[in-house]
Amino acid sequence: MQEYAIRIPLDMYQFTDKSGTTWPVAFMGQDADGFDCQVPIDNVKSVAPLAEQRSGTVGDRYECEVGGETVYIYYTKLTPRKWFKILPCTLEEYNAYYKLRKK
Repeated sequence: MQEYAIRIPLDMYQFTDKSGTTWPVAFMGQDADGFDCQVPIDNVKSVAPLAEQRSGTVGDRYECEVGGETVYIYYTKLTPRKWFKILPCTLEEYNAYYKLRKK
């Protein structure tokens, strides 16, 4: 069975120190009512130089704790630099998100 995933871009609040090290602080998400809200990152557990396997994106994977759950957030190092997360989904959700044509 093939697994499907959607790459979700994130509006990220980040901290960059004077040496150039970047840490995620919070990102924009939606609450239970569907309103935009700021989602704080409680803790960054680890950072690993890791490419996102499906798209081959070069960057870092941040293992973060958000609301008691582990969330993996990616930061691309190639221009344009972007933050995103990977969301597992069904084939129907994948096709609807990327608007793929049925063959």
